[in-house]
Amino acid sequence: MSRALPFTAASLARAIRGVELAGRFVVGVRSDGMLIVGDKPFDVASLVPPDAHNALASKWEDQRA
Repeated sequence: MSRALPFTAASLARAIRGVELAGRFVVGVRSDGMLIVGDKPFDVASLVPPDAHNALASKWEDQRA
């Protein structure tokens, strides 16, 4: 059996609105419902490596084939 979550979607939405009204940004939510707060919005594009980083891996795969 699974445990009931200690939060609801409505309670998370209310907490996120409160954080945003305070001038901060929610950059993540943990599985237990804890909000991860930052001073500026998180740029998700910075997590994706540029294509140049992927080129070497594809060359390696070509050599192994």
